[in-house]
Amino acid sequence: MSAGSAQERRERQRGEARRTILDAAGEIVMEAGAEAFSMRRLAARCGYTLPTLYHHFGDKPGLLEALLDERFREMVDGIRAAVSSVDDPVENLRRMLRAFIDFGMSNPRHYQLMISMIQEGDEPPAAEEARQLFEAPVLALLSRGQLRAGDVEVGTQVIWAFAHGLISLLTSRADLEWAPDLLDVALDGMLHGVVIPDSARPAEDAA
Repeated sequence: MSAGSAQERRERQRGEARRTILDAAGEIVMEAGAEAFSMRRLAARCGYTLPTLYHHFGDKPGLLEALLDERFREMVDGIRAAVSSVDDPVENLRRMLRAFIDFGMSNPRHYQLMISMIQEGDEPPAAEEARQLFEAPVLALLSRGQLRAGDVEVGTQVIWAFAHGLISLLTSRADLEWAPDLLDVALDGMLHGVVIPDSARPAEDAA
């Protein structure tokens, strides 16, 4: 076997091991939450020894950070895919928020872990990408004179508070029978409060 083939085989095995470990870690977090996660429990789930886990990820925080960065990138990819090709910041913001909320509701325990890490100042790299994606339509609304708050930071905080609050409520009270059109109605209401419609803009601004 050539040196190149041996190196490729080792890299493939390394990639397979990391994938197996991260998948098992994601299952544990999804089933029981981060508070129930431990390296020993992970080793029992994935079949790799503790030294192997530490070799690939360093320690428990390093492993959770790698897992969350993957999940954040999945979320970012979903937000990017939701953006309309039409230059309509309101529609883009609606689609992006729906993608973000759908992600949070589909991955409630990972979402909670993401939030706790951000609060502790250990923000996954992809979080900044998500923030920039949401700022783009807000900036577009400001430039068109349609941002009711008149300030990007205020507008972004309102949007974040809305999305986070909705995810937290719906995932913490999944026992309640929520209206099937709740998300759409809530999005309409939030956007109505944030966006000044074209018909209400001064003529010189709308021109």
